[in-house]
Formats: sequence, C-alpha cells, structure tokens
Amino acid sequence: MLRDDKNVLPMKSGNPERLPVVMQGEMVVGCPIEDTLVLVLGIGSLTAEQATVFLNGDPAMSVKVSLVSWPLKDASPAGTHGFVAIVPTNILRRGSLKTIMFQHKANVTRYAFASRAASTGELIAMVTDLAGPNLPSIIDGLVEGLISGPIGRKKLSAITVLLQAGARSDGCIELIGGSDEGEIFVQGWAQDLTPSVTRLLISGRSPSLAECAISVFARPDLNDQSSGFAGLLLASEHVEPNDIERLLFRGRRGWRFTEVYDRRLISGARETPGHVRAILPRVRSSTEILLRMRSAANRFDGTETVSGLPFPVRMGIDHVFRVEGSGLLVSGWLLDPDNHVAKVKLRRHRSEMHLDANWTRIDRPDVTREFDNKPPFNAGLDPNRHAHGFVAFAPELEGDSTAPFYMELGLSDGRRAFLPLTPTRITSRDAVVRQIRAIDPNAWALRQIVDQQLVPLLRGVNRPAPEIFGVVDLGSFEDVPGPALIIGVDERVEEIAPLIGLLALDPETRRAPIVVAAATEIVDRIGVQVRRLADFYGLHLRLVSASGSEDLYDALEVGARAVTSETVVFLAASLLPRNAGWFSKLLAAYEARKDCVLSPTLAYEDDSIRWAGTWVAGAQSDRALISRYAGYPLDAVTGMATTEVATATFECCVLPRNALFSVDGFTRGYLGTHEKGLDLGLKLKQTGLKSYWLPSAQMLGSDDISVADKASTIALIERIDRQVFDTRWANIHRNRPASVEKPV
Repeated sequence: MLRDDKNVLPMKSGNPERLPVVMQGEMVVGCPIEDTLVLVLGIGSLTAEQATVFLNGDPAMSVKVSLVSWPLKDASPAGTHGFVAIVPTNILRRGSLKTIMFQHKANVTRYAFASRAASTGELIAMVTDLAGPNLPSIIDGLVEGLISGPIGRKKLSAITVLLQAGARSDGCIELIGGSDEGEIFVQGWAQDLTPSVTRLLISGRSPSLAECAISVFARPDLNDQSSGFAGLLLASEHVEPNDIERLLFRGRRGWRFTEVYDRRLISGARETPGHVRAILPRVRSSTEILLRMRSAANRFDGTETVSGLPFPVRMGIDHVFRVEGSGLLVSGWLLDPDNHVAKVKLRRHRSEMHLDANWTRIDRPDVTREFDNKPPFNAGLDPNRHAHGFVAFAPELEGDSTAPFYMELGLSDGRRAFLPLTPTRITSRDAVVRQIRAIDPNAWALRQIVDQQLVPLLRGVNRPAPEIFGVVDLGSFEDVPGPALIIGVDERVEEIAPLIGLLALDPETRRAPIVVAAATEIVDRIGVQVRRLADFYGLHLRLVSASGSEDLYDALEVGARAVTSETVVFLAASLLPRNAGWFSKLLAAYEARKDCVLSPTLAYEDDSIRWAGTWVAGAQSDRALISRYAGYPLDAVTGMATTEVATATFECCVLPRNALFSVDGFTRGYLGTHEKGLDLGLKLKQTGLKSYWLPSAQMLGSDDISVADKASTIALIERIDRQVFDTRWANIHRNRPASVEKPV
C-alpha cells in the first residue's frame, strides 16, 4: 500500500533533516496502522475536524476522514497548522497509495506521499517536533479517533505506542492477583482514577483492551490528591498477571498511566480471594462494582465451604475418575431439599462445565437416612424422595495442568460454595467397571447412566497406544527366520506353562521365534516361569513388557512392535491347539493368498464352536456383524473350504505386520476385546485387506470374560461395548448387504 524504503527518510532524533519532506507543504508522510488504515501527517491550513479525501486523485475513491490539527510550533510558508488524518484505505482498488487530496468546503489541497512509510514511533517523533506543548492534546485526539472503531491487534499496538508517548504518570500498582475466572485483581494508588467501570489499555508483553471496575479507599500515607484503588480487570483476551507493565486510562485530565511497581506482589488464583476480602470493608464505589468485588472475594481459594452453609445444602463425592484422553467421571450426591442450589459447575482454572445440565440422578436412600432430622435438616426430609445421587461424565477441561479441580455450587441468593476434588487417574475400563459395580443392577437410572455418561466417556477415549517397556531375549531370537509367533497374555491367564509346553513339543512352533507380551505387572508375575521354560526347552523366545496395556489386544499390539518380521501370527495365551499342524496350516493358507488376515476355528472344550467367521448380518438383524456358527458342533464345519469373511478374530490369526500399524492399531475405548477386534477388522477391511476363516485349523479356549465380575456386570459390559461399536460404525447398519459365503 505504501513504499517502505528505509534509506529515504532518516529518523534519528534531533536530526533537522527529518522534517523537510512535510515542511515543503506538498508532501505528506503515511504511517500504516492496519492493512486498511493509515495515519497521514502533513502541514497546511486545514483546521476542520473532518474532511473529504480522494485517494490517488480518483473521485471514485473518496471517503470522509477525521483530522487532528494544531498550530505549528514554528511558522512555515507552506501553512499555519500541522495535521494528522485518520484515513481508511479499504476503498483503494489496486496499486499503492501515491497521492491524497483533501477537500473541505471550497478548499482543495493535493499532496504526494513521501517515498517511505513511517512507523508509529517515527510519526510521533515528527509530530513532537511540529507540535511542541500541544503534543498531549494531539495524542489524545488520535487515540480517540482510533479507539472508536473496531480494534485489531495492529491498531491496538499503535494506540499503545501513542499513549506511551502522550500519557502522563499517575500512581502505581502494588499488587496483582490472578483468578480462575479471567478477571485480574489490581491494587495500588493513583490521583486520577475514579470509582467507576473504566475502559483502559494494558501495556505489556501483549497489549490488550480491558474493562476495569474501580473502587477507591483512603490512603493516609499519601497526599490529599491521591487515593488507593482496588479494581477487577477483565481483558478482551487472555493476559497473564505477570505480563502487565502499565495500565493506560483516560482520567479527568486526559490520558494517564499507572505503572506496575517493581516490588509488586503477584498472587495466584488461590490467594487472590483473601486479598479481596481484606480490602473489601474499606472500599467505596457503586453498588454494581461492590457486588462484583464481593463475588471476587467469594471465589475458590482451595478450601471446602459447602459444609459451612447455614441452610440445608450439603454435598459429597464418592469418586472422581480421571481417564486419560477422555475426561472425568464424577459420582456423588447433592442434598438440597429446598432448592437453594441454582447451578452446579465443575471447574478448573479458567474452564468450566455445567455439570447439572447433563448429569444422571440416582436414588441414594443412605443419604436421606444420614441427614434426616440433623442440623440443618431439622425440619425432616421427605421419606419418599431419595434422588440425591448423581453420576456425570465431563470431557477434559482445558487450562493449567497444575490447577486443581473443584465443584462450584451457585446459590439462589448469588453466593457460591466450593468443594475441592481429588481425581484418581485410572483406565477407561477400570473407571466404567468400578462405576457399574457401585450401582445396584436393578436401579432405575442404570440404563440412563450407561447411555448418557459411560458410553460418551468411552467414545471420547483418545489415549496413546501402549508402548514397549522392556525386552528380554531368551535364546538366539534374532537369528531365527520366519514369521514371529506373538503370544498375548492378559489377567485371565493364571498359568502359561501348558501353552508353552505344547508349543515346545510341536516341531513347527519349537523352531519359530516366539514373543510373549503382557503388561508390566503380568510380566513380573510370569517372567520367572517363562524364563525357566524357555531355557528348559531351548526356545527362541523374546519376553516383552508393555506400559499402557489394558487387555489381550494391547499386549499383542506391543508384541508386534517388538519384532521386524513382515508377517506375524497372533495367539491369545488362553488358547490351546486342538490338533498338531495348526501353525503350518495357517501359514500355508496365508501364503496362498498373501496380504490378508486369516484365522482358524475357535472351539470350546466340549467341541462346540465359539468362533467360525464373522459375517455381515441381514437387514432383519439388530447387529451389523454376526458369528453364524457359534454354538454348533465342530462337525458342522468339517470339510468346509477356506472362506472369506467380514472380519477375522485377532485372538488367533496371521496377518501382515505393517497392516496393523497402517490403521494405528486397535482402537481404544472398549471394555472387552470382542468389539475391539471387530473394530480393527473393519478398519483393515476399509484399506482393502481381506479376511479369511480356515475351518481345518482349530484352537480351544474359553470366552473373554472376567471371573471377578457378576453375570449382570458382564452383560452390561457387553452391551456398552456394543453401543460404542454401533455408534462408531453406524454406516455398517445403514449399508449392509445380505451375507454371502465365499469359499476360496
């Protein structure tokens, strides 16, 4: 828009050569403020507050502008007054700004622009030379003109530079306090600050506009013209208390600045309410501002205040589970028989969530019994109302990672009460299972808790993939060629010796590179036994411990990370080969097709089928994918050929290693492994990788259930996983064709 040749106009302070360009009266200097706004400095006879300008002499590019003018300090034949025009350039159609023509009434003056644009500081230096004692009023007029319209970051920076040059010192700031609600508490003394809501600018690391609610108080240690002030500063964007250097405000006698004292006290969000409470009895201001000050004094300072309320409101927390990559699961109770509580918030630093907008209430007769006819519930509680409990999922709140979590009760009289929270870091599976176990399976609110709290928690899980924690090689593992056999161990496996013994006695698997992978705590339990067996049988075995592993499939994924072979064979440690030759059958069938996922039949010990392929269900089914032969005797599939299926089972399969990581491995956020396996199968299918079932190879094993859980808990876990899966793969329901078997 304006040329910026730094060799044209020297701006060294005191240099008499810097002003001739404007003293000639035929040229002006432009100072870009924003992409569409320029300050134009010149001299002439213009004294009006407004004029019409034509950019580049084009009548189609005319606009009314504001002018700030003043009598020149030194006389000039080119004019009697200096001026700065605030010129919007959004009407400039193309090219650079070369000339400008001013028209006021019948007077028209044309100027050419100097070849170099000036910075805001350079413009101020030139105005200072032209204005003399008029500088403060000129700065005041320019700031008023700039501050009236929309203010972007560049304009704000320019306004700040202008004010730094023209504003006068007025007092200092002695204390700055942060808060969780964005407001900053400032306390100090000044002469020209009045008790009111004042618009001001924050000068510091990042200039910002702000509103400050000012109250004043007597300071006997100062002169009669000065007083103490306490204010609540709310900036238009986030400002750190420690970044504030000055507050620039318009006082009764023009623009002033209050400097931050070098030895000021910086207080954190927990300490600030105490400072506000200490000064509150001494300040005077409007009723509105005093109410804001009282609200600031009643902020969370780290202490619990609910139990001290004088009316019948009490609150308790049973647990707060913090799930990495998802959020918080909060369970507790709120006893409020007279409806004193208007809102309940979960807060942390500057983030908050209205917990009562989405929580699920649940009966808690134990709370009724505990508080009935006890102070302050002396009037007695309704024996038929017990819905005091609640369960709520809250997505992770942003903010300072060191800031505490707390509950805020907003009371109907405007006051607030607080309850600190101590979250427990926990896996998503443990959080959901522990919540389920804590609720009566017959509770009327259970289904709603599952649908509104637990399923959203699992859907939001975005935790990192499990990682290798440690690797120990037993035997010459690296020297053995061939696909790696990766055995995943989870908490269901108490004894791994039978499987390793069978693998060692089978000539096909005894020569294979074997990986045993499990969570670190499981490796600690089975490690000695695995080492002893590997040494006894002379196996080529790698023992891998995993951090962040929650189940069998996490262990298998970490095992795959610990090898470099192109092909891997997954095997759950809970499975046993039904017949010899299963390993060579899998590999031969895989080699015949290449780049696929291929699984054997899984059977129970009574020779009934547990898994024999996963198929796309027909439209009449309530599930998208089904296991068609589950429960049939093994004889039902005897003689069947290798068949393409919708997904394989990853409890036992052979697949290309890179395919697993091309889709970021198994999806997190499932409680069990059934839907977790279906999820990976569909992700691989989307990449074009086909899945096959090999009926002639058969493994024995039990279902993926926890022996520690009740049947009702297991059923609920399965239903939750089904909901999570169906939500993620809703398009399978909408576009599923009829199931077709494809023998290959």
